[in-house]
Amino acid sequence: MTLLIEHATIITVDPERRILRDGSILVDGRDVVQVCPAAALRLGRRPDRVINGRRRVVAPGFVDTHVHLTEHLSRGLMLDDIPVARYLADWLLPLYSTVTPEEEQTAAQLACVEMIRTGTTTFCEAGTLFDVPAVADAVEQIGMRAILGRWTWDVEGQTGRMQQTTDEALGRTADVLAKVHGRAGGRIGAWPLLLGFGTCSPALMQGARDLAEAHGVGWGMMNLALHPRLRTRDALTVERLEARGLLGPTTKLAHMIYVGDDDIARLAAHGVKIAHCPTAALKHTKGLAAHGRFPEMIDAGVCVSLGGDSANGSNHFDMLRLMYLAATVYKDARLDVGVMPAERVLEMATIRGAEALLLERQVGSIEPGKRADLVLYDADTPEWRPLLNPVNNLVYAASGASVRTVLIDGRVVLDEGRITTLDERALYERVERLSREHVRRAGVPVESKWPVIP
Repeated sequence: MTLLIEHATIITVDPERRILRDGSILVDGRDVVQVCPAAALRLGRRPDRVINGRRRVVAPGFVDTHVHLTEHLSRGLMLDDIPVARYLADWLLPLYSTVTPEEEQTAAQLACVEMIRTGTTTFCEAGTLFDVPAVADAVEQIGMRAILGRWTWDVEGQTGRMQQTTDEALGRTADVLAKVHGRAGGRIGAWPLLLGFGTCSPALMQGARDLAEAHGVGWGMMNLALHPRLRTRDALTVERLEARGLLGPTTKLAHMIYVGDDDIARLAAHGVKIAHCPTAALKHTKGLAAHGRFPEMIDAGVCVSLGGDSANGSNHFDMLRLMYLAATVYKDARLDVGVMPAERVLEMATIRGAEALLLERQVGSIEPGKRADLVLYDADTPEWRPLLNPVNNLVYAASGASVRTVLIDGRVVLDEGRITTLDERALYERVERLSREHVRRAGVPVESKWPVIP
């Protein structure tokens, strides 16, 4: 169908970074065909639907470049005094190793609903543990744009379902690429996705890169995120990655807190993409404010995007909160109010995220010829008034409470506050039931510092 949003304030993030105070957007099918001042709009016929934008701010859908979907079924389970070094061994591995396809699918649905309701329309998963097609079914149904993959590693020390050889890991990844990439009319892609952090052999990393090249996609891995006094096997330096031929424009590395000037120069020279996860870095005590060099990476020309990480890391996938943090923590750390301005951070959440996922020709800005991934905010909310500087309002003040309507691929998936593609109440009831079964089966305690009265 054709859809017209008229007389809205539009933050385009186009090459000229135009902000239209009285603008219109015409959508035909899944594409934007016109973005212009309302007075300049030219219509060949009456649109199938017209949205009055006089009290709306329209922005591109956010692109979250690093999320762990499965942990949404155990969100907030770990108390604050659990040592970071025990997260995997005592909590996450028992949960990961016992998860079922239904639980992975339900966790994905919950994560997608949260992202849509806070303005994210595209994401890249850190990696599904076992049943990627089941997760792809969930993402396809809800209508999001996504890059999925099977989380892979090949180090010794794991047992049962969590154990895999190099050949098994690469074979399962190849199977996912064959079965998932290109689904939903190309809205769902698949990449080789590695756990990293010392869990991958050189053969696995090089094999993942080769698979990505063969399929014309990117590949991702986590690296260099632990504080030096906590670091164990996370010692794969940027220099060593370069020596192995693993750095390139299709390489996406997450976290990357501990880098020096030489590392930044290498990342920039090879066009490597970086997913910065600020909320998870702070909650996991990675020394972000003192050691994070993300403003310097951006100054050097590195493509830096934003990631929500996990439901026991940042505990949310709210890009508005991620942007606020990215725009403020480095100002304080550098004692310089000019560091990470709102405009730069909004680019990280939109067009830079699209570049990180090799999707900049499709999404990340509102331009003719790009997909209609649009978020409409209610300007008649306290956080948006007065509407003097829309970018500042979006980065520093807005919350998910003002997200009213979301389009993905031209399809309205959130319509005036209502998810159109699934039954939210039924989903929440299913989440409550499955989460308790999941945690019980894993043998992980549900604890509270304060007494909980049944």
